Amino acid sequence: MSPASRLLLNRRLIEAPIDAIDYVITHELCHMAVPHHGAEFFELLGLVLPDWSRRKQRLEEAMA
Repeated sequence: MSPASRLLLNRRLIEAPIDAIDYVITHELCHMAVPHHGAEFFELLGLVLPDWSRRKQRLEEAMA
């Protein structure tokens, strides 16, 4: 999420599994409410996407 609240995605993201893409978009949208990666951010992310850590791992594996 840019400082101007624009959602910018890496073009390589289209190579990732759909659930990993959902994770990235959800992660970035959570930044609209919480701009940092503190506890509040991860609490929100967990409420919206309970399996976010599994999805993040799939993303990292796909992009390696």
